[in-house]
Amino acid sequence: MTVTPLTIDPTTHGLRDAIVHVSSRIEQVDDGPAHSSTVQNKRCVFYPHVAALRSGAPAEITNDDPVLHNTNITLDSRTVLNVALVAGGSPIRKPLKREGLHLVTCNVHKFMRAYRYVFNHPLFDQTNETGQFRIMGLPPGQHTISVWHETVGILNKEIQVPVRGTVTVEFEFK
Repeated sequence: MTVTPLTIDPTTHGLRDAIVHVSSRIEQVDDGPAHSSTVQNKRCVFYPHVAALRSGAPAEITNDDPVLHNTNITLDSRTVLNVALVAGGSPIRKPLKREGLHLVTCNVHKFMRAYRYVFNHPLFDQTNETGQFRIMGLPPGQHTISVWHETVGILNKEIQVPVRGTVTVEFEFK
């Protein structure tokens, strides 16, 4: 099984590769583009290990290894995609339509594991190397912000978004 170690910035103490999103119900949101996400098989590891994307955005699965891989994407233990990728084969594009945390595994190499978090709105981000994130376009009012990380779990926080201005949200995993 692949477990990515916690990557914590020594200066900010921020956690890298956590997925932050608005988890409360949202009435109106300015729809942004749905960018694709790559699932690259390389050196028997999935790259990137964690990624977030919009519902309907395509996942492009590639095999850069000289061996067969079988990329299996599941949501709530149900298969979304299960495809064999021969060495040097063509990439496969498949839209991930259902919202939720998708597990990516390889049936040939049981130690390979990654995640794709799919949202039906654009109000999400992935923390960078210093643990920072930015979610733009959140309407004024009270909202619940959630953060997920594969090792430390989930935290939720209630925030109040003003009509104008910026809100700073800090999460602390203990």
